[in-house]
Amino acid sequence: MMAIIGFQAVQPFLPYYVQEFDIADLDEALMWAGRMGTAAGLAMAISSPIWGTVADRYGRKPMVVRSMLGGGIAVILMAYVQTVEQLLVARVIQGALAGTVTACLTLVSTSTPRSHVGFALGLMQGAFMLGASVGPLLGGPLIEQFGYQVCFLYSGITVIIAGFAVQIWVREDFQRSQQVETSARHRLPGRDVWRLLGIKAFVILVVSVTSMSFTFGFIMPVVPLFVQQLAGPGHGNIVSVAGIIFAAGGLVGALSSAVMGRFSDSIGPKTVLVGGLVAAAAFHLAQGFAQSVMMLGVLFVFGGLATGAIRPVANALVARIIEERDRGKAFGIMSSAAALGWAAGPIGGSWIGTTWGLRSVFFVTAALFLAVALWVWVAMDEPSSEPNHGVSQMLRSWQRRLRSH
Repeated sequence: MMAIIGFQAVQPFLPYYVQEFDIADLDEALMWAGRMGTAAGLAMAISSPIWGTVADRYGRKPMVVRSMLGGGIAVILMAYVQTVEQLLVARVIQGALAGTVTACLTLVSTSTPRSHVGFALGLMQGAFMLGASVGPLLGGPLIEQFGYQVCFLYSGITVIIAGFAVQIWVREDFQRSQQVETSARHRLPGRDVWRLLGIKAFVILVVSVTSMSFTFGFIMPVVPLFVQQLAGPGHGNIVSVAGIIFAAGGLVGALSSAVMGRFSDSIGPKTVLVGGLVAAAAFHLAQGFAQSVMMLGVLFVFGGLATGAIRPVANALVARIIEERDRGKAFGIMSSAAALGWAAGPIGGSWIGTTWGLRSVFFVTAALFLAVALWVWVAMDEPSSEPNHGVSQMLRSWQRRLRSH
């Protein structure tokens, strides 16, 4: 949670930081924010499978430490950039070296009994979202009082300290399996990936996570600038106001993640996932009609309640259907899928916002959430770990459903 606080103390305010580089036009600031999100997402998509494979071979704890130290250094670099192009490069470095959430989830999933993994990952996701709520709450006033450079330094140092704390106090009983040894010596690099993609439920999850991440990435660069637009010119503490909104949504999302993680173990992950997606669609649609910062803030909190229900479920499903020895690779693939969504989303949302206005982004986001909910409802069955239920089996399943109608 400490690392997420450090990251999120600056992350939501990058669209404002862009304006410090003589970019006064909101549309241009939105486009730069979108480019940074896309570039960082692509870097993460490329690097995540590599880090996942390394985790399965050499341990998950070293990857947690690596992600925090690398991400913290990248954030510190942002404090010293002189141009918006240099800031873009720093974001790419952060995307390639970070991946803290994925590394932590892999470590927890391999250290928790399968019957409790949904609850454990829900608590972890809740901790992440709690950190994501505290970060903006601290970062907003810090920026207004001392400037962006101090905030970036504070954030980077916080993340690095978290990495050292993991190295000192976290213990991992890692034993490299014989099958992983064989894989490392004799298999082709892509063989494990195709083997995992032979699991039907995992294929569905990969597509679902990509779609959900695209939707989250689609809206995130727009929210700070929409707050700025609703507040109007001359609002002196807009950064703190945006920080409070992000903090409130993150806090509610943290509570929702912890609760829904347990519900996913009892009432089923599909029900929780579809319900959360439909609720997220409704609240994002309502946010597009907000006429004040207060109204947007209230709706953003309810949106956090819905999205908090979404995020732990996919992680719990991975832990259910993938054997422990392959979870590093599986979470690496999932992280790449999420990163691809995060990469495509910001540039798409920025283009929609500059073309048809900021409100239109919320309406498109609602439609995207509904589309993902429909996909999950139609495609997903109960979690299965049968290795032969791959893409071809999934297509045959759909054909049987169509013939039955």
